[in-house]
Amino acid sequence: MLRTVQRGGELCRKAAASKRWAGALLALPLIFAHPACAAETANEAAVKVAFLYNFFKFIEWPESANQSKFNLCLVTPHDLGDNLLALEGKTVNGKPLAVLQDVPAKDLKTCHLVFIGKSTANAGDIPRDLKGVPVVTVSDKPGFLQQNGTIGLVQDGNRLNFEVNLDNANAANVRISAQLLKLARNLNLNK
Repeated sequence: MLRTVQRGGELCRKAAASKRWAGALLALPLIFAHPACAAETANEAAVKVAFLYNFFKFIEWPESANQSKFNLCLVTPHDLGDNLLALEGKTVNGKPLAVLQDVPAKDLKTCHLVFIGKSTANAGDIPRDLKGVPVVTVSDKPGFLQQNGTIGLVQDGNRLNFEVNLDNANAANVRISAQLLKLARNLNLNK
């Protein structure tokens, strides 16, 4: 049975209304300071790319995962298009970020984060196949967390939010920072 813990979803309004929130948000990268606000002004694909990049900053992988660089893998089809060019030459915590497209399913275990587009056939098979492997799966497919996904991008009107299945993250032996979890719209626990 899936249990959902509600988190604050209207960060823009809360940030404006609360000095405490504003202070906390200043410590985070700009896109997470106001993710919902950003979704209102930038195109959806660009915001998704920014979310993916920033997720790397708030997730720790175990020593067993390749730590010399970070691999962002994309399963096609996806709608991120040329927005991925914004990630060229980017680093995360001093390590290069490689963007890998059309990665065969058998090689996804070498990725740190896998984005699965909502129109990918059998999107739920990928997190199932990666269960127990230190790979964070992210998708904009509705119901992704119930399919063993780790992070779901959720369209809420003209805003983009995200939700986290913490049990799936723990099963993958990855640590998601409390800062990121505070910004999640929902935290889903499988128990």
